[in-house]
Amino acid sequence: MQFDTYTYALFLPLVFFIYWGLRRHLKWQNLFLLIASYVFYGWWDWKMLGLIVITSLATYSTALFMRGDRSSHDKTWAAANIVLNLGILAVFKYLNFLRDSFVHLLGLFGLNPDWPTLNILLPVGISFYTFQAISYTIDVYRGDVKPTRDVVAFGVFIAFFPQLVAGPIERATNLLPQFLRKKEFDYDTAVIGMRQILWGLAKKVIIADSVGYYVDQLLYNPYYYAAPSMIWAGILFAVQIYADFSGYSDIAIGSARLLNIRLQPNFRYPFFSRNMKELWQRWHISLMTWFRHYVYFPLGGSRRGKWRTALNIMIVFSLSGLWHGADWTFVIWGTVNGLLLLPFVFMPRKRLSEHATWRELPQCLLTFFLFAMVFIAFRANGITHLGEICDVIVNGSWSQRPVFGQPVFYIVPFFIIEWLGRRQEFPLERLPFPTVVRWIIYWGLLAGISIASLDRNMQFIYFQF
Repeated sequence: MQFDTYTYALFLPLVFFIYWGLRRHLKWQNLFLLIASYVFYGWWDWKMLGLIVITSLATYSTALFMRGDRSSHDKTWAAANIVLNLGILAVFKYLNFLRDSFVHLLGLFGLNPDWPTLNILLPVGISFYTFQAISYTIDVYRGDVKPTRDVVAFGVFIAFFPQLVAGPIERATNLLPQFLRKKEFDYDTAVIGMRQILWGLAKKVIIADSVGYYVDQLLYNPYYYAAPSMIWAGILFAVQIYADFSGYSDIAIGSARLLNIRLQPNFRYPFFSRNMKELWQRWHISLMTWFRHYVYFPLGGSRRGKWRTALNIMIVFSLSGLWHGADWTFVIWGTVNGLLLLPFVFMPRKRLSEHATWRELPQCLLTFFLFAMVFIAFRANGITHLGEICDVIVNGSWSQRPVFGQPVFYIVPFFIIEWLGRRQEFPLERLPFPTVVRWIIYWGLLAGISIASLDRNMQFIYFQF
């Protein structure tokens, strides 16, 4: 079930009213929320629900089997559950990738094994709920969170429908306690949630889908266009994926707010960052937080000297690239982003203000341009396609102007609104206008969403991860 469909527009109010109708009975409320989450996920393919159930029950049971003393007994149980979850992820997401890579490697030595490609369907959102389950196991092992005996509440923690498919990836320390205590309806929180859903839909339907149409056209056959058009395609795709993914996160966080459940922010206006380090502190925050806590810190973080810090950063970003997709283009994307971060390991630390100013816009534009050019590897359909795009950029003609198209008319107002609202969690959170003006804006956005959705229906990009 996608957020930008009429199905979800009916599903969410139904969940809202039943959920609050059960507010005096926490167990029934959680049970309903679990069923609703399974219905939401099963809307794509009910057969894949078995994987979520296996992940949930295995992780729940593992935590109860651990003693909480970091003994070899606890380490064995934790390791077993992590291997199980990573094994499921590897089979469904990386098996064919490993097969193709190994066959290619053997081909370099003149061997051509005839190994069949397995027809494995990638479950939607498997990378997200797998990482959430693993984080719970590690947190229980470390003693950061006590294992819950409420299997229903834990099932909701793993499968909570707003963030099940594409995050934010939540730690048990934040999300699980919210399912273990009674909640009261808060009108102001619900209103802000509705505004955030509206803004998320606007970003997805009006901006991301509209821009994505031109990205597909430009990158379908790179040799048909000149170098400036390929650079423009990279810029457009950076805008598309930001509007698409942050739009999803806004809808997820807003939907949770309607149930008085707080999810962590996943984006903080990353394109107004003054350098690559700041950008990665503002982009896909939940994933980078996960890697920081469960990979970077265990490797030693920044405590073992600058060269070891640099190595740890490269490991994190290479793994982050691989997490995003089973293709070497994603590994390249992650590795190059890591390389762009390395100078900040060896440079003196400079404290930046929380928000960029007008004078710092040139730095923001340069950072955005670097980020967008690297994101071309993220969008490429394999190494060959990436090579074609890079060949056009390096060796192609520069005499033709880029094919700008209509996206300019969407992008410029969008970034003006984001810039003016950058001191809030999202621009519509608190509008400093009279009631009439605010409602004109709301209805205008709804009209724009309705019109833009008539001729296209593009899936959220991060659903494939």
